[in-house]
Amino acid sequence: MADSEGKDEGKDVRVDDRGFFDHVAAIFAAHQHPIIMVEHIAMRWMGLKVPINKNLDLLVRDSQLQPILADLMATGLYENVEQNLASRLSDPYVKQVPRLRPLGEDSLDAACLSLWSESVHLLEVDGPLVEVPELEALNTNVKEECFDPGATATTVSLSYSSLLARGVRLEPSWSAQSPESKQPVYIPTIPRLLDSLLDQQRYRKSHAETYQYQPSRWTLPGYHLDNFVRYLHLEKEHQRGKVLPLLAERNRGDMEARMKKFKRKPSADLARGIREQANTGKVPAHDPAPYLYK
Repeated sequence: MADSEGKDEGKDVRVDDRGFFDHVAAIFAAHQHPIIMVEHIAMRWMGLKVPINKNLDLLVRDSQLQPILADLMATGLYENVEQNLASRLSDPYVKQVPRLRPLGEDSLDAACLSLWSESVHLLEVDGPLVEVPELEALNTNVKEECFDPGATATTVSLSYSSLLARGVRLEPSWSAQSPESKQPVYIPTIPRLLDSLLDQQRYRKSHAETYQYQPSRWTLPGYHLDNFVRYLHLEKEHQRGKVLPLLAERNRGDMEARMKKFKRKPSADLARGIREQANTGKVPAHDPAPYLYK
């Protein structure tokens, strides 16, 4: 039987784009720069059930941003366009990120390449990384398995190896790179990315007028941070204890406060199971998938 987390997302969005990333990989290789993904495309390898989309966000050293950007533009395949803030929670901070749209693609949700400099993402290229097998995760999983919430009465393991063992398909049918081009692809470690998001949130708050910061509104990093708590169950003591000691000291208090503030609501299916048990006195036949916390 398929697991619920194996059903909700499994649709290829680039069915005919095999090897579409070869030219980007070649440019990064020529600059001796690792391919490091951030934002949604990376977070799907970190256990976050964020939507599959066609955007590709890459982290680039400050010193190499302009040369890499120039080489990408020199391919004649792109035009430099403004960020589509509608897909970034209308967060004006993201205007600083160069966005390359393929020529001939006019829609707002076209497959675009965004290059985040270290100083904008507040994350250094040179640090611990986790290698992933493809650009896009067809189904959400935790590649850095030590942060998997694990299998309990209310959670199902999202670790890469456990999902593979259960027959969940994690990679799309196409490959972003041809066999001749195959360059390693990385994501930051979860603690490093959390530090980056917490630093970004603090920076927006300290420059509230410039970035239209309002405590009552979600910023992009705030949205991501809440998703990390939600999907990795970081409000729970065993998960909190894995993450907090690995964060920079400046960020531990803010992250712990966010974890403690989070209130998890059971899914409708779990609520029905609880009612069934209360009404009949019998525990429902245990299939963990319908009784997950969402």
